[in-house]
Amino acid sequence: MQLTRFTDYALRTLTFLAVQPEDRLSTITEVADTFAISRNHVVKIVHQLGLKGYIETVRGKHGGIRLGRSAVSINLRDVVVDMENILCPAYCKSDNCRLAGGCRVQGILRKAMNAFLDVLGEYTLADAVRDPARLCHLLGLEPDDLLAVG
Repeated sequence: MQLTRFTDYALRTLTFLAVQPEDRLSTITEVADTFAISRNHVVKIVHQLGLKGYIETVRGKHGGIRLGRSAVSINLRDVVVDMENILCPAYCKSDNCRLAGGCRVQGILRKAMNAFLDVLGEYTLADAVRDPARLCHLLGLEPDDLLAVG
């Protein structure tokens, strides 16, 4: 199963925010620069993450973004389901497939997708950032800024 870049970048954004100190507001530009992602793309991602309550956005001159709830309460399955537009692994109905009505591939792929999502459901953002010191190093963040994830 392959996730869209949108979901991939949403997970990266959440990871970045999860290793920040709780009282620190990050900026969209920081996220975009850290991952070499278009700032406009990050704006769209942050908007969706904010709508779903994963992050909090603070407007104004000293505004920014931060996690909207604890990393331990952000389930990876939920993030993927909320960020993906289509979780159907095959497009049988839209392709006017000649096998429609007799093919079992769609059901098999749906079962595989559900298994994929079930595994994601076993993990939270806190699980994904279990080694924050290493992640901070990889992201080029100062160790003094390290957040005890929880």
